[in-house]
Amino acid sequence: MVAGRRVRGHRFPWGSFYSDNIADYYQTPWDLGYGGHVKFDHAFIGRAALEKLANQPHRQKVWLLWDKRDVLRIFESMLGAGDRYKSLEMPGSQYSALPFDAVLQGDNLVGLSTYAVYTANVRSWFSLAMLDAAQAVDGTEVAVLWGEENGGSSKPSVERHIQTRIRAVVNTQRPPAR
Repeated sequence: MVAGRRVRGHRFPWGSFYSDNIADYYQTPWDLGYGGHVKFDHAFIGRAALEKLANQPHRQKVWLLWDKRDVLRIFESMLGAGDRYKSLEMPGSQYSALPFDAVLQGDNLVGLSTYAVYTANVRSWFSLAMLDAAQAVDGTEVAVLWGEENGGSSKPSVERHIQTRIRAVVNTQRPPAR
C-alpha cells in the first residue's frame, strides 16, 4: 500500500511507502544482493525459513540514477513560492533511520528505494533500491515517489510538503564516475 493514514512510533520506517503489514518491509538475502552467500550445506538458525524462500521470486538490489531535471525541480521548490516538495539535503537525505520510498512503474509498485544521496563521483543523485526482477534490468525507467503523504508527518525534522515523482533509471552495477 502506498497511501493511507499513518500513526508512527519511534524508529518506524518513514518515506512514501507505507503498509500496515510489517512483513512488507522485510528483506531477504536475495533482495539485498546476498543470495549467493546462502548455502544449505550446514546447519544454522533460520535455515528452514530460507529454504522455503530459496526458489521463490525475489527482488534484486539495484542503483536508481535520479533524473537531474527532477532533482533541480525539487531544489527550486525549496527556494521559491508555490508547491514545495520534500527537501533534499546534501550529501544525503536521510531524515529517518529507516527510509522507505515507493518505486513505481506507471501506477504499479515495483519495489522500494532507500538512502537517497548525492555523490560527486557520479555527479548525480541516486538511491539504492530493491526491485521486482522484471524491472531490475539496466536502463529500465521507473519513478521514486518522493515525500510523505498528507503533507508530511508531524516529525519535527519534516517540513510541510507534497509528494512528487522523481524519474530514475535502473543500473545494476555501481554507477560509473563522470
